[in-house]
Amino acid sequence: MTLNSESAIKNHIKSGKLSSLYLVYGDESYLSSHYANTLAASVTDTSGASFDYHIFDAETISFDALYEACETFPMMSSRVCVFIKDFPFQKTPSEELKQYTEYLKNLPETALVIFLITDTETEPSKNAKWKEIITFFNKEGVVFDISKRSEDSIAALLVRSAPKRNSSISAETAEYLISVTGSEMTNLLTEFDKICAYSRGKEITREMIDKIAVKSTEASVFDLASAINSRKNDLAMSILTTLIKNKVEPVIILGTLATQYTDAYRVKTGEKYGQPYSVFSKEFSGYKGKDYRLKYAKNSAKNLTLNQIKRIIEALSEADIKIKSFSVDNNIVLEELAARLLYITGDKNDKN
Repeated sequence: MTLNSESAIKNHIKSGKLSSLYLVYGDESYLSSHYANTLAASVTDTSGASFDYHIFDAETISFDALYEACETFPMMSSRVCVFIKDFPFQKTPSEELKQYTEYLKNLPETALVIFLITDTETEPSKNAKWKEIITFFNKEGVVFDISKRSEDSIAALLVRSAPKRNSSISAETAEYLISVTGSEMTNLLTEFDKICAYSRGKEITREMIDKIAVKSTEASVFDLASAINSRKNDLAMSILTTLIKNKVEPVIILGTLATQYTDAYRVKTGEKYGQPYSVFSKEFSGYKGKDYRLKYAKNSAKNLTLNQIKRIIEALSEADIKIKSFSVDNNIVLEELAARLLYITGDKNDKN
């Protein structure tokens, strides 16, 4: 059985009707870890004080260790919980893996085994061995397939969580925080905790976020694009200088700018044919949990024409080739690029 919605996973854990075997994975490591730990805590004390909780990782797990832990009778809990993080399924020889799977088919009723995978670069749908593993767990136990939350869902979480931190935040301001720090939950919540503490019981504002939150590289490059689009020459060069001083790789800056203007091109094309930007968040999986990118692109590039955006993308491509192909000073390439983009966005003769 596979559960791929948070509500279904929560209800399953609350029901108490648990399987003996679980695989937890997804493209949001924070949420995967959260629900794996919640599952473990539903049967035993996970604080480290319980004799019934056994934790392993890729370095410490072995078949003998798994067998011994599972066969131990619980002393103070309803079940023995065996928690295995990032088991090396793809690197384990077939015969050894078969030994594990044969045993996992017949686990004692007093055991609960959880395999947590936090490798977000793994794409099960494109990997034959992963497909086999997921099929096995789906047949013999339960799979938690946890995807990233949408921006609206994350913003709602922040709004609900703020009172617990003696603060408050509006949905609109929460969305702004996400755009500044990114939607990766571990980093986002760290920044959120800092801002809540700084607010001292008051409602969180954009000004607080700008003062306290550490901007993601993505957000800083988005600010660079916004300054370029608004023809704020001094601000654009100042942001670029800061990025260079912070040793952000030129390819990262170019890649993020390319993403920003590709988003803008899609939004503008959609507007041309009467389609709202929200349609792209449904059609392109890359926008899952990053809806703010499209909203940001819409606002940032509102004064640009489609042809200007095309010219900007061409300029970015040429700069990328220079950086990757020639022995040139990358900083000079970036500064020349910024000047060129400022010229394009200020071209009053480009009306297309």
